[in-house]
Amino acid sequence: MKMVRVVFPAEEDWLPVSTLSIHPGLLEILEELGVVEVVNDKVESRDLHRINKITRLRDSLGINLSGAILICDLLERISELENEVRQLKEKR
Repeated sequence: MKMVRVVFPAEEDWLPVSTLSIHPGLLEILEELGVVEVVNDKVESRDLHRINKITRLRDSLGINLSGAILICDLLERISELENEVRQLKEKR
């Protein structure tokens, strides 16, 4: 299994790409697909969570990049819906 180091900064909103252990080609593909946003060679910290999930799905389960991105999108949508249901239950 290939290990990838992804750093989750506590205070910074943007992290320099140079500090990530991610292949630049993969980062470029993810940017082209709209998965992450790279501005001035920096990535938003929230995008690091997505990169980590995608990398784990690919490395651990052998899922291709498109499938891993779709799974991440669906997991995020499920989380949003669960939060919405929780809020609606609290309003009762």
